[in-house]
Amino acid sequence: MFRKSKIIQSLTALVLSALATTAVQAEVLVPLDQYLNTTTRRYETNQYKTSYTVYVPQLELRGNTIFINPFNVGEPVKLPVTKVNGSNYVDIESGAAMLGVSYTKNQDGITLSPGADTTDVKESYTLQTPLAWAFDPWPTEGAPYRTKLNTSGDNIISPSWFKLHSTGIESSPNVSVDYVKAYKKNGYHVWPLITNRFDPGFTSGILANEALWKKYAHNLVQYAYIYGFDGYNFDFENINYVDRERLTKFVAYLSGYLHQYNIKSSIDVTGYSNSPEWSLVYDRKAYADTVDYVVLMAYDETWAKSTFAGPVSSYPWVRKNVEKMIHEVPANKLVLGIPFYMRLWRDTNGYAKAETLPMRNSAQYFSTYKDQMQWDDQLKLYYLSIPRGGSHDRIWFEDNTSLGFKLDLIKDMNLGGFAAWRKGFEDESTIAMIQQRDLGKGVPKSADAIVNEPVKTEEKSLSKVDAYKQRLEKKAKEKAAKKEAKRKAKEEAAKAKAEKKRLEQESIKVVKR
Repeated sequence: MFRKSKIIQSLTALVLSALATTAVQAEVLVPLDQYLNTTTRRYETNQYKTSYTVYVPQLELRGNTIFINPFNVGEPVKLPVTKVNGSNYVDIESGAAMLGVSYTKNQDGITLSPGADTTDVKESYTLQTPLAWAFDPWPTEGAPYRTKLNTSGDNIISPSWFKLHSTGIESSPNVSVDYVKAYKKNGYHVWPLITNRFDPGFTSGILANEALWKKYAHNLVQYAYIYGFDGYNFDFENINYVDRERLTKFVAYLSGYLHQYNIKSSIDVTGYSNSPEWSLVYDRKAYADTVDYVVLMAYDETWAKSTFAGPVSSYPWVRKNVEKMIHEVPANKLVLGIPFYMRLWRDTNGYAKAETLPMRNSAQYFSTYKDQMQWDDQLKLYYLSIPRGGSHDRIWFEDNTSLGFKLDLIKDMNLGGFAAWRKGFEDESTIAMIQQRDLGKGVPKSADAIVNEPVKTEEKSLSKVDAYKQRLEKKAKEKAAKKEAKRKAKEEAAKAKAEKKRLEQESIKVVKR
């Protein structure tokens, strides 16, 4: 590893006349070598010099001025490198100061110098709903959307680029400034997705470590300013119910910190169920007070590991969850998650096993089995059962028709828009349908709640007796929380059982018809 530790004291200037003629609009590119020779930041690279990490000091905010104290702890940020005609350049347009450089532009080109210790907070912005939003878990696959998904409101793309780690934010090697520039050019806001790895044990550990929250918050702001992100999406799932209160506090802290820097926030939540880890753990009402948008993942109605077959997202199930959730989340802040996928169920003697299919495969099934397709007017989707010897293949389809019914809920219930999982599972006909859909007239709406950093209080040493009592109280609270979770789970179990029975009966009725 090559490390740079010496801060360059003297000014280094270079006029890049070639860039003056090739720069695109506000794009500011400087040769990689020139940047490395000028920056005041410590950096490192891999042995092949194909990827660079720069360490940006933790930030200090005073009013609308961001102070970058070089003596503060540095957080790692992947250097925004792009290629032009085979040569490596650093894109410094969005976050020059954080990258440790400054520049001036004139008719001859760009002059590069070591960076200042301050920069301004970016201007706030207001989103226009209804939002048209897509999640992109594999951003290196396929080309970016060339046009907006819908012009009724703002458009958002969420690449899966970040994971929470026990030492800070873990970034994907695929974080790309070119991806961001391409989508911004096409009229999109870029809100990367952050996941908790869906690991309850790991999540419990980080939720108990508030000192780690600060590292997460600083690093997310740094990435947003350097790459030009406008917001983030929190995808935190499979969390112990006992951590519910801490999760709520964590989400409020991250969102509040981002808001101070005019960066938006959102969180994904499941529909209502009896699962403590996957549903009951979410305090949806509290999230509505701290984040900009709450995304209802209106999928999976029938989970992939279910042993009985059923739809991914039937209309009655989606509507029921929306109607319930708008009592906790204002409708204009609730974004409806829609699936670009479905499942093929191999059902053998009442035991089903699922395979996920992209919804773009629907057309092939409709062509091959058009005489066997059955429309379920209650579920608002097509159903197909294919005999396979001693088993049946069953599919509850997601296609443009079924999606259309769900999208109409946005206008009917004045929702904040839709968010599709996931980009690449649809075809051009679906994009065309969404573009032509009337999603209604939304409102400019943005949360402005600010949550301060956790206040550190001086802890007094406890006597052995008091410490013992404290441990007992903690165990009692945890036991009570688990008991409450079980109670709620039992309360919901009857509803889940009834719903399962209804789906099984519907399957039998459809097969008989």
